Amino acid sequence: MKALERYRPRIAEGLRRAAELDGPLGILVRYPLGLAEADGAPGPGIGGKLLRPSLVLFSCEALGGEVERALPLAVALELVHNFSLVHDDIQDGDELRRGRPTAWKAFGVGQAINAGDALLVLALRVALAAELPPPAKLQAQEILTSATLAMLEGQVLDLAAEGQPLDVAGYLRMARRKTGALLGAAFALGALAAGRPDLQRTSQALGEELGLAFQITDDLLGIWGDPQKTGKPVGGDLLRRKRSFPVSFALERDPALAPLLSAPEAHLGAILARLEAVGARAAAQAEAERHLRAAEGLARELPWPGWARAAFAELLAFLATREA
Repeated sequence: MKALERYRPRIAEGLRRAAELDGPLGILVRYPLGLAEADGAPGPGIGGKLLRPSLVLFSCEALGGEVERALPLAVALELVHNFSLVHDDIQDGDELRRGRPTAWKAFGVGQAINAGDALLVLALRVALAAELPPPAKLQAQEILTSATLAMLEGQVLDLAAEGQPLDVAGYLRMARRKTGALLGAAFALGALAAGRPDLQRTSQALGEELGLAFQITDDLLGIWGDPQKTGKPVGGDLLRRKRSFPVSFALERDPALAPLLSAPEAHLGAILARLEAVGARAAAQAEAERHLRAAEGLARELPWPGWARAAFAELLAFLATREA
């Protein structure tokens, strides 16, 4: 994603400035961003792909806007994303993220909740600092809060499905909210910052389709990815009992798989064989490709210049072939 990498220094600096809080709360906020260690010493630096904020800036620039006007909205969206990761790690019991102890392992559950809450409030504060006309600034807050609420709804649906069959339609409803909402917001915020609210709906729909493709590819990697590249064992998401597209697809065709999924440690080989037998991997690949093509079709409706279309084609190729 070389086309998006050029935004990274601006976003990293924006996140650093947003996290300049004094005292223990500042450490709590900076730790999950990679800007501090648990003892307050400097951290390894901003981690992750920064995909969501980069897409805010890309969307703005592709529609003729100034990147600096969109930067506070990009930083705000990344803060929302990190808020969700901190709380997700608590709910899922995950102990590592980006090679470091998760916030709840480093500080305890109570303080990690405070860290996540602070990241969310900071996101709203940063968005208010955007140099946009008052109506646009208000609309930006609406986009951010609506996307956050949709993401939380997706998390509720995800947790509610644990230990229960989730059909493909239910999975797609969950994933469109949990992952698609923030990617949709990225493109919508970019359009707003570019002064093109008329293109906000199409831009948002494009991002949601990308989000679904991204999530389904994550599901594939979580089961069949190369451990040397993903850092997870083969079948890792099965061992975590994660509800994913391949599992939902397989359960619709092989309901007798459910008892094995409830005890994956003892039946991992059998589960993998039955997923293959019903075509779950191929179906997931086809579904991810379908959403990529839908995003491609929506992009054709936007008045992007040639460089933006080339960059977007690169992004689609990355999402279609990524291995980690």
